Amino acid sequence: MPRTETQRDDNHAIQNARGWSETITALVAALNADYDRLEELRDERADLMAERDDKSAAAVTRALAVKALERWDEENGEELRGLVEAVTVDGDEMKDADAARERILESALDAQIRSGRYTPGDTPEPEEFAILLTTGGPALRIRGELGEHNEPERAWLEYQDWGTPWTEFHGEGAASQDDLLAFCSVFYFGE
Repeated sequence: MPRTETQRDDNHAIQNARGWSETITALVAALNADYDRLEELRDERADLMAERDDKSAAAVTRALAVKALERWDEENGEELRGLVEAVTVDGDEMKDADAARERILESALDAQIRSGRYTPGDTPEPEEFAILLTTGGPALRIRGELGEHNEPERAWLEYQDWGTPWTEFHGEGAASQDDLLAFCSVFYFGE
């Protein structure tokens, strides 16, 4: 009797798919993060810290600065931490959306399109795409369908290990459809 995906937790291909799903989700969060707001919050906090640490200021002024920083942390600290988390991918902090976009493009080993059936002499229209993320044992790719303007319309992860067929990954920890589409939309699949 074949084992299900959840029964094969020791399967390296599934572990690879889970790990990549986390990375895809993190890259999309970094791609969509509000970098302007992050910079604004960091600047505000840095100004308050400078006031607190100003050795030339009177003790009363520094004490007020400490309170102001504490109040700022209470009001804005969670938002700042969330933004820092959103722009951090595998321990690396993205400096802007372009850096996240570049990281997505560099993460792929290959990106291909495929056309459906067409009459000889006609120009084939791309219908499907595949983005190869890892090869060998285990291998992982994102497959999907292209819409009218060659934009990813539907996407799914597929994994494979030595001697096994490509299998869709929908298990625990799988990247959402929205995240897969946002990740794939960074790639150019023609006009």
